Amino acid sequence: MASKGMSGAVYASSGTGPAAGQKKLPRAPEYNLLLETVVRIALTFIYIALEFKAPFVRKIQPEELWLYRNPRTDSYVPLTMLWPIVLGVPGLAFTLHYLRTRDRQELRCTVLAFTLGLGLNGVLTNTIKIAVGRPRPDFFWRCFPDGVLNEELHCTGKDMRALIDGRKSFPSGHSSFAFVGLGFLTWYLIGKLHLMNERGRGRSVRVIAAGLPLFAATMIAISRTCDYHHHWQDVTVGSLIGICLSYLCYRQYFPAFSDHNCHVPYALQPFDGTPNSPNRVKRAQPTGTPTTSPVRPNNYETRMPDGDQEHDSDTETRRLLSSSPTDQKEAKWI
Repeated sequence: MASKGMSGAVYASSGTGPAAGQKKLPRAPEYNLLLETVVRIALTFIYIALEFKAPFVRKIQPEELWLYRNPRTDSYVPLTMLWPIVLGVPGLAFTLHYLRTRDRQELRCTVLAFTLGLGLNGVLTNTIKIAVGRPRPDFFWRCFPDGVLNEELHCTGKDMRALIDGRKSFPSGHSSFAFVGLGFLTWYLIGKLHLMNERGRGRSVRVIAAGLPLFAATMIAISRTCDYHHHWQDVTVGSLIGICLSYLCYRQYFPAFSDHNCHVPYALQPFDGTPNSPNRVKRAQPTGTPTTSPVRPNNYETRMPDGDQEHDSDTETRRLLSSSPTDQKEAKWI
């Protein structure tokens, strides 16, 4: 029988404890924690450096100015609110689960997956912003604060920070970060609540609990069009980037939702090294018990080999043909 402790060690034994001749089964290969930490620090510094890069200056045609003449307004979800939501809400969920399980290695896997998604999203979003250089819906008033155009369409505004940020509309950073953070929390809850396998189906409360983070992320993304800081295309693409990266990074450390043990990271599951079963081995059978279930005989007839069945059928047919009509009639009723 197989047993698993808090440390994730798995044993196969004919007894009941580690001292009863248990054999330790191999676990999934462990990751290099130092290297993983260095990768995330590097992604953070690259993201910060890209924040100060000037974007591509895309030429604006006079006939498209209407796209950028929306009024300048304050953000409905400013950065001082976005970061506590994106980082604090998932972090609170991870902490509460850790306080219940006291499993440090599971918490470590969760944090590594979560931070990898944030880092990749920041670098990818800012790189696309700089390369595209699409003006924001309120760019006209950033470029011409007095509302007076010139023939060359050269900006007369003096706030260089506002001008540079005004050309970083595509994709939406608020949307991508909201979906990479809260989207990861949704995948995390789906796995922990077994929402997609036989252990948790049919639970409406679990569906609502797992869907709330995605609903919050959607509302943050929509707010970016309501305050005229992004076009709808910016929000759509940013949301797709965030949700895709969150799922990709989650699956790097956790199995599929249909898996019976989808709540357990790969690092805590036994590993047999075969291509068809990359992260688990079958539970060991107790000594002296058969590995396959015995076939139960049918209650109404006994199965015979094909040759014996054909021979018996031919014999019965010849007997009925050579019998009297009365016997044939009785055989029909039988």
